[in-house]
Amino acid sequence: MSSIPVEFDPKSIESKSAPEARMYHTEVTSNEPMTSMLANNPEIYFVPPKRSSEWGHWEFKKGSYYDTTTGSKHAYWKDKDLPQPTKNIEQLRRDMVTWGYCKVEDAMSATQVQVVRDRVLEQAEGERLAGIAQRTQSGQNINCCVNKGLCFEAFIEQHPDIVQGGPLLEQLITECLGPGWICASLIAAISIEGGVPQALHQDQGMVAPDSRHPMSINVLTPVTDVDEINGGTLIIPGSHVALSEAVRSGKPVGKLPPAINLDARAGTAVITDGRLLHGTGINQTGTPRIVMLNGMHKPWMRQQENWMLSVRPEVLARASSKLLQRMGFQAFTGGQTNEGHGFGASGRAGEAAGATVGFRLAADGGTYERVGELGPNSTEEDLRAPFTLREVVAWARAGGKSAPLGIGEAARK
Repeated sequence: MSSIPVEFDPKSIESKSAPEARMYHTEVTSNEPMTSMLANNPEIYFVPPKRSSEWGHWEFKKGSYYDTTTGSKHAYWKDKDLPQPTKNIEQLRRDMVTWGYCKVEDAMSATQVQVVRDRVLEQAEGERLAGIAQRTQSGQNINCCVNKGLCFEAFIEQHPDIVQGGPLLEQLITECLGPGWICASLIAAISIEGGVPQALHQDQGMVAPDSRHPMSINVLTPVTDVDEINGGTLIIPGSHVALSEAVRSGKPVGKLPPAINLDARAGTAVITDGRLLHGTGINQTGTPRIVMLNGMHKPWMRQQENWMLSVRPEVLARASSKLLQRMGFQAFTGGQTNEGHGFGASGRAGEAAGATVGFRLAADGGTYERVGELGPNSTEEDLRAPFTLREVVAWARAGGKSAPLGIGEAARK
């Protein structure tokens, strides 16, 4: 057998791959715009991800991004023409382009709001009772809502039966993303008293921080009124333009305007540009604050081959951690999570916290038990069902030392 050319030897490749010799090294490793944003806006530095008992019950760091108020009350912003709730499509377009968000007034009727809010609260309690609630630094998330109520199916479709302003939302989203956009997820984000604020971030920063138009859109629809007291979403109006222009020009992000809390009545749909800096605020009340997070993005932002469905069980059974990662079976916060498993993971090969192959193998074995509708009146049998999510999470928490869930059964198929 002929020897492998020296040019293909890993050591030879490494010797010729010093940082200064690499293509696009600066662009790939810069971590912009976040690096210069934090350097030039130290007040945005995120509080450590700890619970209130560790960082202080509402112990606001004076001058930090989360020590703020709504736009109409903020000394810097109160005289600016920030978005107001409206049904006027021309005004909504202007707000979106100028500020990176707009507020669609009464996108949901009071009755529609109540239907969704009641279902979210019931599901949240059911998942707590079942021991499968996904806790967040701010409270609790309800993931994969499509499995947890007919109202959520209609919500993703933006059907007028549950979102009366659906046609207007769809028009505006299509103008931002082009036709054929798809839904990334629908999550009910519940912020509770004593939670920790979320770091300001861009939803699409990892994809195209320098794009001239959004690659992703998020529709934040509160089903409880939100303001600066109960954790209204933190945003920096206009940051979608400032950060994108900095990355395109190769210049650092300079001093940014201060953040504000989003204020909106329940049923207002707030469309946000994927480049807008935002994060969850702090709920200082004893009443849960609920916002539906409905993300959308361009249709090409997914794998060409649907590996999650198409790969044969025997291939998965013998796959290395590297192969599994290449095929997308390693989730991270921004993609490929499965019923919420993978939030907080980094997408690295072999990382148990983001390994999703167990779900697929359970499906192959006919044992995939998905979390469906739960509530405080669910039977003990329903609450103690052998949810695959519970088993995968337990496997991950144990360090993922054994073979992934279902691997033996899948290999015998």
